[in-house]
Amino acid sequence: MEPLAFVEVLGRHGDVQARYPVTRWPACVGRGYDADIIIDDRYIAARHLRIEPGADGGFKLTDLGSVNGISLRPSAQRLSEAEVGPDDVIRLGRTQVRVRMPGYAVPPEQKLRATSFYRRPVAFLLAAAMLLGVALWNAWVATTREDQWALLLAPTVMMCVAVVLWISVWSLVSRIVGGRANFSAHGFVACAGLVGIVVTGTLFEYLSFGLDAHWFDYAGAAVLAVLVAYMLYRHLRLNSRASRTKLAAIAATIVLGGIGISVGLDRAAAPGREGVQGYDFAIKPPAVLAVSGVTPEAFLAESDKLRRAADAAALERD
Repeated sequence: MEPLAFVEVLGRHGDVQARYPVTRWPACVGRGYDADIIIDDRYIAARHLRIEPGADGGFKLTDLGSVNGISLRPSAQRLSEAEVGPDDVIRLGRTQVRVRMPGYAVPPEQKLRATSFYRRPVAFLLAAAMLLGVALWNAWVATTREDQWALLLAPTVMMCVAVVLWISVWSLVSRIVGGRANFSAHGFVACAGLVGIVVTGTLFEYLSFGLDAHWFDYAGAAVLAVLVAYMLYRHLRLNSRASRTKLAAIAATIVLGGIGISVGLDRAAAPGREGVQGYDFAIKPPAVLAVSGVTPEAFLAESDKLRRAADAAALERD
């Protein structure tokens, strides 16, 4: 018998998980074995919903006295009856369905594409090797003696553990919401993003030092915030089918919230740092200094002038 319509069970993101043919009108949807369309959802009644042809090629839905009723997405309002078309999504229990005629025009087939490079394990391994090299280099630059192996390896090991945990959490979420872990893709995003963050931060530090322009520190912080937001955006893209604009807004909101918390904590700790001299953890070579500073003679002369002013002020207080 030719099907009269199809009832499609949809996943969380609107993908078709099952398609059941309707061979007679009216058709009953429920969990019972006597239903025409059987859906195994404990929040659906044995005979939950009746479907029959409606006006203008649509369908008429009738709730058969179920406890949880029916509703049309995105609204959660419970309905006893509804007229629906082929693109309307009906919620019954915790299941989403839609009803379509056999002649419904489907979109044209999509062309197969090769797997993106960043999704391949080799891309993840390359990015991880680059991150390991950058981490070891930064740790080596920050050490003052060649025998400080603990100071050299400890930050690198801690970073590796943190990165593995970060990738694992994103992969677990990806598995739960999408059915695929995408471990290699999440690994590439995390490692490549961290390499970009570390390299960019170092570049702006050297620009600030070499040009004696501290505004590079603020510019670098802004660029780093953008890189972090983009890394979060790529993770979200792997886990969600929401629009790119929405995912970008979520990533930007997370980063702005983190910046606000960081600034608040920094200001709260500022009184305790009063009078403490700031310094760089890594000494930068004088060769990168592109501007000429004051001569030792000028520095000493300015210091002497400052000393005389301080002595005069002390005499006046006495």
